[in-house]
Amino acid sequence: MNPFLQPLPFCKRAVVITRTLVLSSHFRALFFTLALFSVRAVGQAMAFAEKFQGEDAGAKIVACMGALPPSGGVCDARQLGGQQRSSSGFTVGTSTKPVQLLLGAIELVVSKPIYVQARSSLIGMASASGIGVYQGATIIKSAENANLPAVLEIVGGFAVLQDITVDGGAKNNPRGSSAIRVSNSPRVSMFRVTAQNANNNGIDILSSKPSASCCAKLEHLMSVDNRGSGLLIDKTGDVFVSLSEFEDNGRNGIDVSGSAGIRIEHSDIGGNRAAGILLRGSAALPSSNEIIVGNQFGNNYQEDILISGARDDYLSGASLISANEFVGGERRKSGDANAILISESGYNVISNNSFFAARDHRYQACVSMVGKRAIRNVLAANVCQATEAGSETAFWVTQTTQSSGNYGKLQVRSQ
Repeated sequence: MNPFLQPLPFCKRAVVITRTLVLSSHFRALFFTLALFSVRAVGQAMAFAEKFQGEDAGAKIVACMGALPPSGGVCDARQLGGQQRSSSGFTVGTSTKPVQLLLGAIELVVSKPIYVQARSSLIGMASASGIGVYQGATIIKSAENANLPAVLEIVGGFAVLQDITVDGGAKNNPRGSSAIRVSNSPRVSMFRVTAQNANNNGIDILSSKPSASCCAKLEHLMSVDNRGSGLLIDKTGDVFVSLSEFEDNGRNGIDVSGSAGIRIEHSDIGGNRAAGILLRGSAALPSSNEIIVGNQFGNNYQEDILISGARDDYLSGASLISANEFVGGERRKSGDANAILISESGYNVISNNSFFAARDHRYQACVSMVGKRAIRNVLAANVCQATEAGSETAFWVTQTTQSSGNYGKLQVRSQ
């Protein structure tokens, strides 16, 4: 019989139990010592902004981030609540020191821009993206007459914005520009972010060299009530936009300029005073090979989707527009614009879309293709109920268009 399985006399069991307790207490002491050491070590990479001196919240945040080691760390500013100010602005992290800045229930009014450096992040209290006066708990707002080029600007790759509202304060900043700007910073991520009330665009993604800001991931965004476009993507490819809203902006919902391979999916794009989505480019930088899938469009004043090519070259084309719903709306004048207008652009695939409109606000056509360069487009399995509301022609196509299975009157333009 295994001696370890034999029953022990009571006294021997007591000795074993006593030794086990003693041994366990040593392990507990050792574990506590290691844990305490670990907490102290981690504490070097975490600082609390309210414990630092400064003339305002911005100055305290600067001191907090400055106290972190060269390897980076976390500045916790969640104890700075209510309306706070930052008169001098600040930068989250450096090009070699990644920093995570945590903000809580705060309205931070800034007189100078906030910059976010490479691999750094600015994270607020978890909240769904706000709209209008209904906002999340963490708001960064331009001060009156600050006229900032951008309230918040990402200037390094792999940076993250999450759970914040950025307000451009357009009414009090006549020369202000965008709420959020990404400048030459690849692979940034924005999640549950609202950009509103900017004097120009809600969000800019800009590249001074082609695709220097490539591959951004934008999810659960709200870009609303900006005087420019909700989102401008300029000279930047492979941007992903998902589960977002671009509403009531002064120009386009989304403006794609000289940027290829953009993915826009499952988003709401409506109430914008120009186009819902504008695709445009240049011979050197075409807006081509875009994927626009599963979105809803309504109440845009002009076209819901406008692909603007050119007579001299294919500057935008070869895009997939599929499984979107176009619901018309009261703001577009009856017969003034098309749901989709393809101008001087070829090799696009328009399939499985549905179009609805009331008689008083009907489309000029559900899909219209114009120009000598509008060649070899594919139009398939689209439903234009708007024809029943009074549109004479559902689909205007060119002679080289491949069309099949569409519901609604189709006419071929002479070229």
